[in-house]
Amino acid sequence: MKITQNPSAWAVSTPQTFSDLVFADEYTRQDLYDYVQYPQMCGNIILEGAYGSGKSTIAAIIAKERLGSTPSVYELNGDAWTDDTLKTLCGTFNLARTCEEIPIVIINEVDRLKDKQYVLRDFLDEHTQRLLVIMTTNHLSNIDGSIVDRSDVFRVRGFEPIQAVAVAQRVLHQYSVAVTDSDLLAIFERSLISDETELSLRQIGRTVDKLVLQLSTTQQPQPRKPKLTVV
Repeated sequence: MKITQNPSAWAVSTPQTFSDLVFADEYTRQDLYDYVQYPQMCGNIILEGAYGSGKSTIAAIIAKERLGSTPSVYELNGDAWTDDTLKTLCGTFNLARTCEEIPIVIINEVDRLKDKQYVLRDFLDEHTQRLLVIMTTNHLSNIDGSIVDRSDVFRVRGFEPIQAVAVAQRVLHQYSVAVTDSDLLAIFERSLISDETELSLRQIGRTVDKLVLQLSTTQQPQPRKPKLTVV
């Protein structure tokens, strides 16, 4: 029997715009939306949270909403920093300024810079308030205090089981998968490990994919119904 692999329902539903993002608390959403709503805002921000909380996705969407796909956005992982990275960052900055754009630098897992963090600190000082630097980390304590002091830190929380229910239902409804809130809540509560109280988006996504595989008859998301406006 030939087995056809279906795309992940959760992956297909990956956020494309800031309004698609889900947050565990509304305050963080509002604070980060300022960087989208006011594209002239500069500075350094650190998104800190557990694994799978969506930090890198948030950073990428902020950059996309502000600049789209342009060379004025540069993204790298902290452990990929080399002796040539600083030259590349400066090149990105100069190109963006030539295009009259505010450059954006995204550094995922910035704590992995380790002893090169002082190089980043000097770069931040040299270009302060002339670009937006978005850093992510799972371990804020591993970032040099001088960088933390130069940044606004936003905690990207995981989701309590009752919050995870609403997140999952958004995707399940697209696939016409009917699962009661109480059943979903029981599933997510069982998914908590040890003394954990929050679930990551990856954990929620795995549950959604399993339920779609087990219960969906189409394996394809249903088109959204158009909204009717009475005039």
